[in-house]
Amino acid sequence: MKKTYLGAIQVALGATFWSFAGVLGKWLSWNALTINGVRSLVAVILLGIARGSFRVRLSRGTLLGALGVMLTSALYMAAIKLTTSANAIVLQYAAPAFVILFCWLFYGQKPSLRSVITAALIMLGVVLCFADKMGGGRLTGNILAILSAVTFALVFFCARMPDTNPGDYSYLGLLMCVPSALFGFFDPAMSAQPAQWLAAVGLGVCLAGGYYFISAAMGKVSPIFAVLLSNLEPVLNPIWVALFLPQLGEKPGGLALVGSAIVLVTAAVYSLTGDREQGAGKR
Repeated sequence: MKKTYLGAIQVALGATFWSFAGVLGKWLSWNALTINGVRSLVAVILLGIARGSFRVRLSRGTLLGALGVMLTSALYMAAIKLTTSANAIVLQYAAPAFVILFCWLFYGQKPSLRSVITAALIMLGVVLCFADKMGGGRLTGNILAILSAVTFALVFFCARMPDTNPGDYSYLGLLMCVPSALFGFFDPAMSAQPAQWLAAVGLGVCLAGGYYFISAAMGKVSPIFAVLLSNLEPVLNPIWVALFLPQLGEKPGGLALVGSAIVLVTAAVYSLTGDREQGAGKR
């Protein structure tokens, strides 16, 4: 149980690091491709130092996990530029439903009734958020956020694949994002303002910290438990935006508030009422 509790703390720390991406990404005026490339470069350097190595051991799981990391990072940054930060992050957290589906289809881990009900309620909350558009979010941004939920699910799902290390594919996935930094040469919003670069570095620190702690936790908790507990991120993400960027006026509508509450409360109850499936996905 101590191992599980440590894993839960690490997931919570990782989600907290990730939660600052919304406010920093919104504040930066650069194009989403530029931001994603620069923050990934910073994260790759920090993760390489933390891991004590800049190499990865390739396997099918590592490549699939890296693809999930790369696409999630790119889709999320694009989504927050096209919709509200709250909308992008809450829609991304439809991921638990996809993790449950992937574990069932590929691991033969038949979901419990508890997991099915949890996933159904989370999807209901997401539908309400999507319908309300979270206070004026755009359709394209909403769609990108939903797609990021599928790729985000891969990040957790791949941790249980044979010969796969979450630290390796997290590092490789971010490394694959770095070339998009070259778009900065064609980005008219790119500037040499120290504050802008400081925010970009901050995004890299948050990205690296999030993946470092989440990767460390994946050997201690199941993919389903981890992705549900990481719902701390969509709780904190809109709070930071509202506190530090009130001028954006990103206030969700009534349906969106109900939908967000359903997503967050359901995930919290699932995480706090036991971990019956902790050992089921460990292969």
